[in-house]
This record gives sequence, C-alpha cells and structure tokens, in this order.
Amino acid sequence: MVSISKKVDRAVDRTPIHAKIMDAETKTFIILVCSIALAHGGVRVMWGALCPIVFGERRWAQLSDAKQYEIRLAFNCAVNGILAPALVYPALTSTPPLNQNGLYATVFPRHEGSVLGCAASVGYLLYDLLAMLSNFTVSIKANGVVAYNLYIWHHALSIMFWPVAVLHNSFVFFVNWFVASEASSTFLAARGAMLSLGTINTPVGVAVQLGFVASFFMSRIYVMPNLIKSIYYADWGQVPAWQANIARCTVPLPFLLNIYWWMMILRSMYKVIFGKKRGGKGKKAA
Repeated sequence: MVSISKKVDRAVDRTPIHAKIMDAETKTFIILVCSIALAHGGVRVMWGALCPIVFGERRWAQLSDAKQYEIRLAFNCAVNGILAPALVYPALTSTPPLNQNGLYATVFPRHEGSVLGCAASVGYLLYDLLAMLSNFTVSIKANGVVAYNLYIWHHALSIMFWPVAVLHNSFVFFVNWFVASEASSTFLAARGAMLSLGTINTPVGVAVQLGFVASFFMSRIYVMPNLIKSIYYADWGQVPAWQANIARCTVPLPFLLNIYWWMMILRSMYKVIFGKKRGGKGKKAA
C-alpha cells in the first residue's frame, strides 16, 4: 500500500495552480504579442505598396529614403495610437485602490483591458524596434542620433518590463497609463508624414500639430501628478523585493522622457511663434 501511495504521489502534478495559470497566460500573451508584431509587418508591406499610388509615383520617387521610411512607418504608429489606448481605456483609474494601511495598492486584480492594451502596445513596439534596427542607417537619418537612441531604449525597456508587471498583477496601474499615453502617437505620426511631404504648413497640418500638442499634454503631462503621487505613496511591501527594485528604477523613466519631449515641443512652439516675429522685424530693419 505504501509503494502504491508513493507511485500515485509521483504521478500527481503538484505544481501550484497559480503557477499553471501564469504559464498559460504567459504563453497566450507571447503569442498575442508576436501576432500583433507580424500583423504590423503585414500592414507596413501593404501600406508601402500603396504609398506611390496614394501620393503619386512621381512625387513618391522624389522623396528621400529617410522621408519614405518615415511615411511608411507613420501608418503603423497611427494604428497603435488608436488601438492600444482604446483597449486599455476601460482599465484606467485616476489612482490605484487604497489598502487598509492607507497606501496605494501595487498588487490588485487587473482588468482584461490591461492585458489586451499592453499586448497591442508591446506588439507594436517589438515590430518598430526590429524595423529601426534592420533599417539602421535610414532610421538615423529620419530621427536623428539622439531620438533614435531614445526610441531604442524606450522600446526595449517597455518590451521587457510592461509584460512582467501585467502578468504578475503588479504596478499594472502605471502600465495602463503608459499604454494610454500612446494616444498622442497618432498625431505624431501624421505630423511626421506631413513634414516629409512638405504639407505641414497647410490648414490640415496646423490642425494636426495642435492635436499633437493637446494630446501629448493631456495623456502624458496632465496625468503626471497623480502618477507621481501613486508611486510615492505606493505599498512596496506587497511585492517581492526584485519587483519593487525594478519598479523604482523604471517607472520614473517615462516621466523624465515625457518631460524632455514636452520641453522640446515647447521649444519648437516658441521658435514658430516668436522666431518668425523676430525674423520679420529683422527684414524690416534691413
């Protein structure tokens, strides 16, 4: 009887049920991310084939490789800027829920929108990262060295850490808002394409630029005080030390990056508004 009992014990899979679920969720998440990345690759191929038709073969042929590259990628960026925020929107809250000790929870049941939104965004980032690395020279020309390096690090860190947070139900609140902030990317993509086409100074171009500034401020700057408060008063004791250390190092990075980009936007706006005015005075004086 003892030997039979031992054989039964060996045959029974005693893996904790939460570990099994996590494994299944991880596999499903990876498949979803890879499928979205491949879909973006397909969209790029189709959009690239349509570009000469949409913009005219002669006009398209006159554009530099960097400008063609910018326009080809703009469509994918715009799609992600609509899809990922739309999926994560139902999961958004102004702050995480409070624990009994009065601190903001770092671990709490996630909404399905968190998984779908994160997968959509990570899938796009994976595709875009591979596109930038495989088109290194033309991507540098299109973005500049500084922006290129910032994009590489932004994409790589997001791909590594956002899924970890979502799949562990930890710090999901911050990932939700990082995904939602991609809403400004739709206007950014349109702006980049219009700059490449030389149509940015048209009424539509002005509207796109205003939309970009407004969407960037609302999705990345306006919400920042609540995000900072939520991490400052977070209940770090809810998560293992390794997760807490990763969060302390990585969560503030998007804040710093968004502040840097916002300063660049304000600088550009200042040049547009006051630069022309000064130029006009100079010509009059001459």
